[in-house]
Amino acid sequence: MTVTKETQLDEAIDKQNEPDEADICVNRGDALVNKGELDEAIEEYKKALSLNPAHLPARLNLGKALYKKGTLDDAIKEYREALRIKPGYAAAHANLGEALRAKCLFDEAIKEYKEAIRIDPEVSEVHSNIGVAFLIKGQLDESIKEYREALRINPRSATDHSNLGYSLKQKGLIDEAIKEYEESLRINPEDLVFKSNLEDALREKGLSNDKIKEHIDGFIGPKDVSDQFNRGIIFINNNLFDNAINEFKDILKIAPECTEAHYNLGIAFKQKGLLDDAISEYKEFLKTSPEHSDARLNLGTALLEKGLIDEAITECEEALRLNPENTTVHTNLGYALTEKGLLDEAIKHFKKALKINPEDATAYYNLGFALHDNGLLDEAIESFEKFIKYASTQFADEVKNVEEIIRELKSNK
Repeated sequence: MTVTKETQLDEAIDKQNEPDEADICVNRGDALVNKGELDEAIEEYKKALSLNPAHLPARLNLGKALYKKGTLDDAIKEYREALRIKPGYAAAHANLGEALRAKCLFDEAIKEYKEAIRIDPEVSEVHSNIGVAFLIKGQLDESIKEYREALRINPRSATDHSNLGYSLKQKGLIDEAIKEYEESLRINPEDLVFKSNLEDALREKGLSNDKIKEHIDGFIGPKDVSDQFNRGIIFINNNLFDNAINEFKDILKIAPECTEAHYNLGIAFKQKGLLDDAISEYKEFLKTSPEHSDARLNLGTALLEKGLIDEAITECEEALRLNPENTTVHTNLGYALTEKGLLDEAIKHFKKALKINPEDATAYYNLGFALHDNGLLDEAIESFEKFIKYASTQFADEVKNVEEIIRELKSNK
């Protein structure tokens, strides 16, 4: 058989893509953890680390296995080693926080959770866990804030609704607590703990047992659409938007009170480019949840893409009121203001986004053009160069365009 250069290249690529021995050990360890065989899993992870001490998945998963086994000091040691190898590793900070919390070192745990959130603020579980730590320390306002943030990211978490209810109840906000307990039970109507929490809160309000039963039976209703809802979310996450649309439309026929279906319909329609339908669904959802910052942001984005700049600005400003540290809101508002010719205001918002996240490539890109149009050419070049530095591969075309702009600006100096 003749071996061509192409054949050699294919073989080299195949070899490169093959998992090495350390990866194989980690995969075996993961399988053993799933079977509950922790000691055997730990040995596999250690074997992987003997082959490659800097293998981060092996280090992190070893820590998790040790944590599950209850050997917390060893778990903490592995998480700290992972962070020594890769500073700024959000998952290691989050897991280290869990291990420290299990040792009742709440201040240290909170510090690690905060660092994980700073690096990756969109992981609902970390907000939930720091909420628990604050609750145990009696810092109820901080606990409530974190549970609300967890629910912004994952509004279908029955446990977070229940824990938020408990924190609110401890604050004496019984009516707000009842609403959260109701939502936890609406999501998971079979959970006896959620039901007991709601019963206790209603009893504190002075309701009799008969009235409590009537109240709970009344708001749960006869239909449970949680399975359909979860299917719809899975369809969205897998880009099966037509399937998602069908699921959420069916949910609204069965349970029109499930207004979150409107929100997710908005997402699915937006992804399909059906902007009018997306706008309609977001507006419908906001009738019952006007303080939902992500819905405001998504509505503003859809309006912006439709060219409805004034309406987009209004929604972005409202989203910013609800969540002033959201870089995407600042960037979108800056873009809308640029379209209106309000360059100074636009630049202010792009710079605010970059103060929150100094590695936001999109903000640098838009800031560069706003500075360019405002005649601030040196600053524009600097912003464009930072865009190139932080841009991912999905921005390949934009990078080429910006490189050409930089060459032209420098040649005209």
